[in-house]
Amino acid sequence: MQAAFVVGDTKIVRQVPDLSTADGPIRSNNIAEYFGLIYLLQYVNDLDRKHGERGSYLICGDSELVIRQMRGEYRVKAAHLRGLRDEASRIAAGLDVEFREVPRERNPAGFLLE
Repeated sequence: MQAAFVVGDTKIVRQVPDLSTADGPIRSNNIAEYFGLIYLLQYVNDLDRKHGERGSYLICGDSELVIRQMRGEYRVKAAHLRGLRDEASRIAAGLDVEFREVPRERNPAGFLLE
C-alpha cells in the first residue's frame, strides 16, 4: 500500500507499512491516509527547520474521516487509528497548519497513486 502527497512542485510517494496491533498486522485505506498525513507533516516540519522559519500550510486531503478527525469534528472510534491521529496531531501542533477537505478529483496527490 502507498501514500502520496504534493508540496508545491514536489511529489512524493511512500510505502505504507502494515500497522502492528495486538491482534497482528493490519492495513486499510484509513491507515494509509493517516500515514500519508504523518509523512506530509514530517516533510513540512523538516522544511521549517531547514529554512529556520515557520511556514503556514494548508493541508488538503480527500479523506473526510482523517481531515475531520484532525479538525476535531469527528472523534476517533477505531482504536487502531488513535495512535496515528495522536502522532499526526503531535507533529501538527508544532506547525501553522489548516486542514481542508477536497473532492478526490481535485486532489493532485491522488493521481500519483493511479
